[in-house]
Amino acid sequence: MPEAATTTATEPVTESLGWRAGLPDDLKQHESFKPYKTVGEFAKAHLEMATKLTEAETKLKDAIPRLPDDATDEERQVYFNELGRPETANEYEFDGEDKNAPEWTSFWKQQFHALGLTKDQAKHLSTQWNGQLQKMVDSYNSARQKEVADAEAKLRTEMGDKFEANVELAKRVYQKHLGKEFDKGFANGSAEYRFDAIRLLLKLAALTGEDRSPQGGAGRMTPNKKEFIVYDKSPAPPNKG
Repeated sequence: MPEAATTTATEPVTESLGWRAGLPDDLKQHESFKPYKTVGEFAKAHLEMATKLTEAETKLKDAIPRLPDDATDEERQVYFNELGRPETANEYEFDGEDKNAPEWTSFWKQQFHALGLTKDQAKHLSTQWNGQLQKMVDSYNSARQKEVADAEAKLRTEMGDKFEANVELAKRVYQKHLGKEFDKGFANGSAEYRFDAIRLLLKLAALTGEDRSPQGGAGRMTPNKKEFIVYDKSPAPPNKG
């Protein structure tokens, strides 16, 4: 007769709690404590964490929280002030602001204040803006000077040693018939337009008999070349006899 099969009951494995056995029942199996094999390991980790938390609290003590996207105007004002924005726009100071128009300076101070800039940020931005603007002005002036110089060189080649006398004659005709100074009247015009006007005035002078000058021709050349932009006043033409 075959023997009856027998089964052996397996005893459940009981986890050793170790130092956690001394904890309250609801904490003995808590996952936060299981990585630590001894109470000493847990104590050491606790001290390290406490030190980090203290350092973080010190750093965040005066920290300014991020401004939310849906912040109100009042919240924005508080936020900008905390970042270091001056209380009023008039407290901004710009380099060379005394040389600018008051309304120009006031406008940008108001804009910078609305953007929440600090005094240093506003001053730096103003300096960069003025510097870039000055470069543009200098570049424009240089281009204008070159344009005038090239046009004058072309006219000098065309007129030869009569250039000085012809230019002064054109200016006298302009002054006589319009009562204005030629240089002021053409100060903002292009070089091409200015020299075309001289050519036109010379032709008119020839037609009206005003093209005679006691200092015309080669006799008017001087050792020092005059600039076209500013000329000495020339004597009035002689009376016809």
